[in-house]
Amino acid sequence: MLTDRDLPEPWRVRAAPISQGDATQLDAVAGLHTTADDPVSWDLIENTESGRRVMLRMGMDDTGIAVTGVYVPGPASIGIGELRGLPLAAIEAAVRSRRARAGALVQAAIMAGPDLHEGPLGRPDGPDDATFFARLAMRYVRVAESSAKPATDLAKAEGVTPRTVQRWTARARELNLLPPGRPGRHT
Repeated sequence: MLTDRDLPEPWRVRAAPISQGDATQLDAVAGLHTTADDPVSWDLIENTESGRRVMLRMGMDDTGIAVTGVYVPGPASIGIGELRGLPLAAIEAAVRSRRARAGALVQAAIMAGPDLHEGPLGRPDGPDDATFFARLAMRYVRVAESSAKPATDLAKAEGVTPRTVQRWTARARELNLLPPGRPGRHT
């Protein structure tokens, strides 16, 4: 299912996902057979500048979540230039990133245990101290929600240098406990 955050400007979600009955009909027209167990959604998006509406079928392929179908509701036809301008790669990347963040945070929360926010972090017992790095990931995410400089603010709270927090968060990312950071930024 798409959200407005998954779409670049000027695109917006108009219906996500469409009803199961409508999705089944679209799949049938496209020659696709899906069951209730298939992780598929049809989402209606609109370019707010041109008014163009497009339905995207989001499903799974060998690389993960992907656009597996495109339907352009009529009555106007779509030209090849307009079709090329659909931001499909950007949408796939945004959805994959959102799913990676969610998966990493769930894993970190489970590994951190019930006392993930209690007491000082301390130091890791080694590079594979999963409980430490999971607790760090959860605290980092909590600080990042309200801070432009989460590594600096977390470092102050824990009594370590920002570089130490940066090294720790890099290791947490390697352990898939934090999603990838933004390129070119120290976070």
